Amino acid sequence: MLHPEIPPEGKVRDRRPGEPEEGLSPRIAQLAEEEGIVMRRASLTPYTIHAQAITEYSKQFGKADEFHHAAYKALWEDGANLGDFDVLEGIATGVGLDWDDVLPRLETREYDRLIQDQFDEAIQLGVTGVPGFLIDDRFWFTGAQPMEMFRLAARKALEIREPEKQKGLGIGIEAGEG
Repeated sequence: MLHPEIPPEGKVRDRRPGEPEEGLSPRIAQLAEEEGIVMRRASLTPYTIHAQAITEYSKQFGKADEFHHAAYKALWEDGANLGDFDVLEGIATGVGLDWDDVLPRLETREYDRLIQDQFDEAIQLGVTGVPGFLIDDRFWFTGAQPMEMFRLAARKALEIREPEKQKGLGIGIEAGEG
């Protein structure tokens, strides 16, 4: 959940201390530019439970990544309200999901318990931000991070998992392999 306290209509987003009036903080803007992704700060923090429910629904059709990327674009590039059913219908049908099958599941709140359980598990792990990353059940971090953070966490996880392989030429590469 992006913010479980957000009402269904969304919430006007307050600027954080030091954040520019328009756009992203310099650090986040730089990271987005380095990764080649478009991010524009939306004026509304949307209610995301339904978008997450559709993500769960889309897993059974192998479309979770596709839906997630389309929802990301809608929010961060287009400034769309992910709490709006019309917006969600456009995203869902755009990736090939059957809205007539999705809508009743949203209305009955079929996925709410699963989403709440996932949220609770994240909180228990110490995840306090979005996005949150857990590497090898050992290293977690949150927020927009440079690629080097992922590399460092992966290296550390490998060192702990397979210390004997770290004696070679590099991570998991021993002399003579290749």
